[in-house]
Amino acid sequence: MALLEVCFVDDTPLAAYLGVILRKPDSVVWLRRHNQKKIVSQLESTLVGQLSASYESREIKNDPDEFTKQCQLIIRDYPEHEIILNATGGDRLQMLLAAEIFRKAGKEVFYIDVDRSHLVNIESGEKKSFQISITVNEYAAIHGVEIESGVRYDPEIGKRSGLSYFIGNNLDEIIPFIDSIRQEWIDMGDEKRDIQWRMNGQYHRFVISYEAASNKMRFRFGTEEKHKTVEIAENCGDFIFNGGWLRELVFLRVHRSQYDDVRMDVRLNRESLPDGVRAESMLDIAMMKGCHFHIFQCFSYPITRESFIELKAVQHSVQLLNATGFIFLAHRPHRGFIERTKDYGLNIIYGRRIPNFTL
Repeated sequence: MALLEVCFVDDTPLAAYLGVILRKPDSVVWLRRHNQKKIVSQLESTLVGQLSASYESREIKNDPDEFTKQCQLIIRDYPEHEIILNATGGDRLQMLLAAEIFRKAGKEVFYIDVDRSHLVNIESGEKKSFQISITVNEYAAIHGVEIESGVRYDPEIGKRSGLSYFIGNNLDEIIPFIDSIRQEWIDMGDEKRDIQWRMNGQYHRFVISYEAASNKMRFRFGTEEKHKTVEIAENCGDFIFNGGWLRELVFLRVHRSQYDDVRMDVRLNRESLPDGVRAESMLDIAMMKGCHFHIFQCFSYPITRESFIELKAVQHSVQLLNATGFIFLAHRPHRGFIERTKDYGLNIIYGRRIPNFTL
């Protein structure tokens, strides 16, 4: 017998998507509000290629009596189908009404506990754990956001990981040094010349040598007795002066956790963002872990007024994608920035917590 899934559509559509992916119905009836046509379209577009099913969309009647008749009509319209109801989303009263109608008709009613990855049978209370791997791109698509690009892993990141950790473990020494020479690098413009910068700290030595002919930077770092050398050929200036080291360090830390998909330098298609939403379109790192989406954004420059503007944009991205957000700071922040970050519901990481970060 063919399977029909009746599914409430929520403004956070992950539960609806999971219900269809997990139960693999032959047909789906979406129960949606008048302003949720776009969400239904996003769900169906994401499901194309993953599931061969037919879809129907019905607008929920606001009047309880009319809604009751609507649910009964769905059951009558599909007499040759086994019918199940995903009651996860929607208005609570409508969910309870629908659950009672379908239950009395002998139909299975379930909901999805996204936080615990459980599929729960409402009649029996039985809970079934599920494991599902959703990619960063799929998760964004469910929310109507297109990802243009993103790096899964670059072997070069591993090769220079010792340098990234060296900077992260010695921020109080290294960051003031980088800040002091950044402008000199910028002032050279496109016509770079050979140059060397040297830091002789109380405990560590750090030497940066740039060779214009080959467009390479050589980094020698460590103690006087024990040091290492790393050479970077591409985007060497971006690595040291524009926070590449911080993004890669956080990427390395995130890679240590159990994840389903993780990307760095994730570029969102601006045209796919909702009108009026000033979200950050360049996410430093995005990760899917179970049913949860994480955004990790790195601030390598001293905190300024522009930092608060960027922080607000990150908050918009986190809200748009129903994500958990983390802000990583190379500089020690003042209290105002810490409080603003917490007010936005974001986690803030700085100092020694960066090279030791774990989820």
